[in-house]
Amino acid sequence: MKIINRIITVQLSLCIVFICNSQEVKTGVSDEQLRAMNNAPMSPYIEASNHKKGEEFKILILGNSLAHHGIAPDIGWDHAAGMAASEIEKDYAHLLLQMTDSIMPDKNIRMRIAGMAVFERNLTTFDFSVLDNLVSFHPDLIIVQIGENVSFDGTQTPDLFREKYISLIRYLQRDRHPTIICTTSFFPSATKSAVTRQVALTTKSFLVDLSHLALSDEQNYAKNETGYPGDRNRWKVDGIGVHPGDFGMKNIAQEIFTVINAIYTGNHTQ
Repeated sequence: MKIINRIITVQLSLCIVFICNSQEVKTGVSDEQLRAMNNAPMSPYIEASNHKKGEEFKILILGNSLAHHGIAPDIGWDHAAGMAASEIEKDYAHLLLQMTDSIMPDKNIRMRIAGMAVFERNLTTFDFSVLDNLVSFHPDLIIVQIGENVSFDGTQTPDLFREKYISLIRYLQRDRHPTIICTTSFFPSATKSAVTRQVALTTKSFLVDLSHLALSDEQNYAKNETGYPGDRNRWKVDGIGVHPGDFGMKNIAQEIFTVINAIYTGNHTQ
C-alpha cells in the first residue's frame, strides 16, 4: 500500500521522567535539552493517507514525540518520524494507518497527527481554541497518546492533569461524537495510568495500556533494540534512546489496533 504524506506541522517533545516499579527514575536529560527539540519551524499537524478513493474515514492522533518529531540536528535526530522509529513508515501512527486500511480496504483513510506537548507541559494555561482546526477536521476516530511529558509539582498535580485531560476530551466531543481511544503513558507511571483510566471512565472513551511494554521487554526502548536499523551513534541526547524504536513502535501500533479492530469489525461499532 502506498502511503502519501504531506508535512503540515508538528510541535513535539519527549519526556525525561519515567516510572519503574513505582519509583521515579531520571533519564539524565535536562529540560534545556528537551526544549532544544522544538526550535525547528513546525506547523500544527502532519497528514497521511492511504490515497484511495471511496468514503472518507478520518483519524486524528493527538500525541507527542512518539507520534511525530521533526528533524532536529542539534540533538542528532535526522529524520521526521515518530521518535525513535528508523523511518516514518515504521512509526506507530503510520503502522496504524496501514493496519486500519487492512480492515477498511474500500475507505479513503485520512489521518492527521498533531503535537500535544504544549498541553502536557502547560496544563494551567493551555488554550483549547488552538485545536479548532483539528476539531473541524471532524475525525471519526481520535487517539489521544499523551502523558509522557507531564511532570508533577506544586502546580501541575495529578488532579489538575485529570481535570484538564477531561476538559480536552470534552472539547473534542463538543460538536460530534467521535470514537476516542486514550493510551496510558509509554513511560510507566502508576499515577499517570490511574489518571488516564479515570479520564476514560468519565468520558466513556476506550483505554489502551502501553505502560507494560517496556516493563515486559526492554527492547521496546530504541537504545536496547537488537538489530535496530537506524544509526544510534548520531543521537546526541540520551532521551532519544528511551523512545520506542521500530520494535516498540510495532508493539504500540498492535496494542492500539487491537481495540480499533474490535470496535469496527466486532460487535461494538458505535
